[in-house]
Amino acid sequence: MNKLIFVSTVASVLFVLASSAALAGSHNAAIREAMKDPKKMEAFMADRLDHKTGLEGKEAELGQGIVALVQELDGKLDLSKSSDEALGHYILMAVKTMNHNSSYQHEFNDALVKLHLTAVSFAKETDMYDQLVENDVKTTEYMMKRIGNAIKMTGREDFALMAIFEQTTCFFQLVDDLQWNSPTSITYTTPFSRVMEASQKVGIFENLTEEEVHNNYTIPRYMAYAEIMGVNLDVSPLGAKGEITVSLID
Repeated sequence: MNKLIFVSTVASVLFVLASSAALAGSHNAAIREAMKDPKKMEAFMADRLDHKTGLEGKEAELGQGIVALVQELDGKLDLSKSSDEALGHYILMAVKTMNHNSSYQHEFNDALVKLHLTAVSFAKETDMYDQLVENDVKTTEYMMKRIGNAIKMTGREDFALMAIFEQTTCFFQLVDDLQWNSPTSITYTTPFSRVMEASQKVGIFENLTEEEVHNNYTIPRYMAYAEIMGVNLDVSPLGAKGEITVSLID
């Protein structure tokens, strides 16, 4: 794929994103107008439910363009078990997600966040926080035991933090702002606040607060992971801006 085609493709992506952002502000006025007439409502809903980006069918070109850009920036991208077209498909999904901003700006982790919150909300309603954490630990126990054995062999307790926060896509697909303070301490921002705020405006997850999610779900899971791996962790209270710090302690 030549550079001219790639630049044109990227420009198209940016145009779609910018156009969607501009339209988002007029959403409330548009729906009020649509409520006045069935035909206007039909047109509004047809537009509202159509999330085509204009990039459909161009996945291979998108993927090739991203590969070229990564190589130009001396980055690392392993497609040995995938393809340009698959990569392009994921880029298309990212563009489609960013376009989804009429009610609030959706992000790539929305589905994961909502599934976590749905489980936590159910656990609170049924007094099953302990069972929720136990079930989560079961799904990660094999990996944590393996890391624990590696820690015993090497003495590298920092492997525990890497295992929880770097090794698995389950975390970095959920949280995108992880910061390493030192080899034994990380900080990130809870991913739940944005979706909780938007959802509670329409009566969803009203039974939860961020502190409850942190204290009854996040902290117990990390402590269980630490026990399996044979290390001691300190998990901070939820910060004023949703920040969470997890540190290894002696």
